[in-house]
Amino acid sequence: SGRLSLEAKDSDSEANVLIVGTRDPLRMKVEITHPWGRPLLHALIREGTVNILSFPEKRYYFGHLGGADGPAFFPVSLEPDQLWGLVRGYPVVEDHDRAVSLKGNQIILLSKSAEQVQVIDLYPQSILPRLILFPGKDMRVLFEDFENDNGILYAQRVRFNRPGTNITLSLNTKQMTFNKAIPESIFELDIPPDFEVLSLTNAGDR
Repeated sequence: SGRLSLEAKDSDSEANVLIVGTRDPLRMKVEITHPWGRPLLHALIREGTVNILSFPEKRYYFGHLGGADGPAFFPVSLEPDQLWGLVRGYPVVEDHDRAVSLKGNQIILLSKSAEQVQVIDLYPQSILPRLILFPGKDMRVLFEDFENDNGILYAQRVRFNRPGTNITLSLNTKQMTFNKAIPESIFELDIPPDFEVLSLTNAGDR
């Protein structure tokens, strides 16, 4: 749980956020609320699919993670593992064929065709991940203020940026709890009857 900040070219906004998830199988429930308590967005992510309730728009979005555009304050363009790394506060290493290092404190993961899959910059003092680049998607994820919870490391501040959009999303974690049982009922989403239903494939045209 913590705070979610959105920095855009002409405006900034903040909201409270609660995220509950499991790694295997990959499931996440995200609840974003206004600082005064009004719900803004509820999202359910499960095995690469995403369902989003946008309360200000009175819309229900559905589709697949990766390459889709939905509400500006929710990064549905991320792949499931990439999104997990963002909310977990620690990056997931992408599938790759080999790794090279062309300069200090940086590792480049390459595909079989020698294309860059992921670039990992490290903090020199601790060798913890500092910045993750996804060259194929023009995305940057910055990890800051690491905390150690009984041997589990996580960044208390994670910033997600797509340079071409001039939008930066920051997740500032106030409390992180690991390895607790989660009721199945958490991973449910009730759709209000008056919400417009919209596919994420067509969301950018609306």
